[in-house]
Amino acid sequence: MRLIAIILLLVVLVAAIVGPSALFTISEIQVAVVTRFGEPIRDLKEPGLYVKTPFVDKVIYLEKRLLLFDAPPDSLLTKDKKRLVIDVYARGRITDPRLFVETLRNESRARSRAIDIVASELRREIGLDDQSEIIRTNRSDIMARVKLAVATGKEDSEGLEGFGIEVVDVRMKRTDFPGEIAGSVYERMKAERKRIADRERAAGAKADLEKRASVDRTAVEIISAAQRDADIIRGCGEAESIAVFANALQQDPEFYTFQRSLETYRAHMVENTTIIGSAKDLGQAFEDIRVAMVDSARTPDSVSGADTLDLLESRCLQIDAESAARELLAAEIDIEERALLLESTEKVDWPDTSLGCPQEGQLYAQVIISGYRMFFSFEGEFYQVHTDQGGTQVLRCEAP
Repeated sequence: MRLIAIILLLVVLVAAIVGPSALFTISEIQVAVVTRFGEPIRDLKEPGLYVKTPFVDKVIYLEKRLLLFDAPPDSLLTKDKKRLVIDVYARGRITDPRLFVETLRNESRARSRAIDIVASELRREIGLDDQSEIIRTNRSDIMARVKLAVATGKEDSEGLEGFGIEVVDVRMKRTDFPGEIAGSVYERMKAERKRIADRERAAGAKADLEKRASVDRTAVEIISAAQRDADIIRGCGEAESIAVFANALQQDPEFYTFQRSLETYRAHMVENTTIIGSAKDLGQAFEDIRVAMVDSARTPDSVSGADTLDLLESRCLQIDAESAARELLAAEIDIEERALLLESTEKVDWPDTSLGCPQEGQLYAQVIISGYRMFFSFEGEFYQVHTDQGGTQVLRCEAP
C-alpha cells in the first residue's frame, strides 16, 4: 500500500510539473504552428485544447483575422514621365500557417515583405499608364492588376501566396501631385475652370442680348401694328362720318349748312364772349362762317368721294378680317393675340365656301367669296389663315 501511495504521489508531482508545458489552447482569432527544435512540424487552424511535447515543442501563435499591409506614400513615375504621390494598402489573411512560418517566421517580417511587394508591383503598373488615366479612369483596373500581381507574383518576383498569405484587397488611399508641382497644377485647374466659366458667361450674355433684341423688335412691331390699325379704324369712323354728312348735304344743302353754322357759333360764341365791332361786322362774320361751311362740305372736282369711301370701307373690312384671324389663331395655339406677328396679307377671291382649305369628303358651294390669305409668325413658326372679306368666316390652313 505504501508503494502504491508513493507511485501516485510521484504521478501527481510529475503532472503538476509537466502539465502546463504539455497543454496549450488556441482561441477563435488565432492559428498556431508547433515547432520542434525550431522546425515546424504541424499547423493548427481550429480553436481548442491541444497537447505538445514538453520542453521540446514550442507553439507560434499567428493572427487568424485580416492583416493590414499599409505602404508609406511614395512618388511614382507614370508612363508620360509625370510623378504622382500614391498611398496604397493591402489586406490579406494567413491561409497556410506552416508555410508562413517556414518562409517569414513572424508577422512583422510578413508586413515588411508584403509592403515591399505591393510597392514594387504598384510602381510597375503605374509606369504603364498616363497620369490623366490614373486619376480619371484607370484606377480600378490598375488596382485589379496590382492585386493579381501581389497575390501570384511575376516571372521575376514571388507573390504573397508563396508565403501562405491570401490577398483579399489592394486599394489606393490617396493619389496626389508632388508638392513641388501641386501649386502649378492647381493654378492650371483654376485657369481651366475660369475659362469654362467665362465661356458660359459669354454664352449667357449673348443669349440675353439676342432675347432682348427679339423682344424689343416684337414690341416695336406690335406697337406699330396697333398704331396702324388704330389709324385705319379712326379713318373708317371718319369715313362713315363723312358719308353721313354727305348724305345730309345731298338731302338739304341749305339746312345742312345752317345747322353746321349754328354748331360753329355754339362752339365759338361761348358765355362771357366779348365781340368788338359793329352789328354789320358781326353779320359779316356769321356770313363768312356760313360760306366756309358750304365750301368745306363741297367735294373737290379732282377727288371721287365714292371711290374714297369704297377704299376706306375695304380697308376697314380687312382690319376686321385680320382681327378675327388673329383671335382664332391665338386661341388654337394658346398664346396672347398681341404675340402674333402679321407677316403678309393677300386679297383673294375664293372659288367656293372652303376658302381654299377643303377637307376630304366634304362638299362646298361653288360661290366666289372675296377674302384674304394671311400669314402670321410666332417664335420662328409660320401659320396660314384664310378669311372672307369681313372676317365672319375664318379657317386655319397648313402653311406651305
